[in-house]
Amino acid sequence: MAWTDHIAGSFGFGTAPFAKYQIDEEIALTAIATAKSEGVTREEFARHISQYPAKYIRSELVLRERVREDAATLDKLWKVHQQKSSELALVSETDTELSAA
Repeated sequence: MAWTDHIAGSFGFGTAPFAKYQIDEEIALTAIATAKSEGVTREEFARHISQYPAKYIRSELVLRERVREDAATLDKLWKVHQQKSSELALVSETDTELSAA
């Protein structure tokens, strides 16, 4: 499944914020992991998530605020995923060292 296929699930429902609830966050983290593995930048990912609420929110002011909030959430999750990947790399190195002993 392409990373873009996970975007709608990251919102829960049309007017919900990006990754607001735990299940939505899990879907968002899956999308981020898939996107990063395909070489997608944070900016490209942000463009895609900013388009989703525009389908449902007609007020420019409300939409602008939502996009700002969604971008802040994306920043947090983009960094969290990076940290988790780094932690997994460390665990793998430790496991390899233990196996060699």
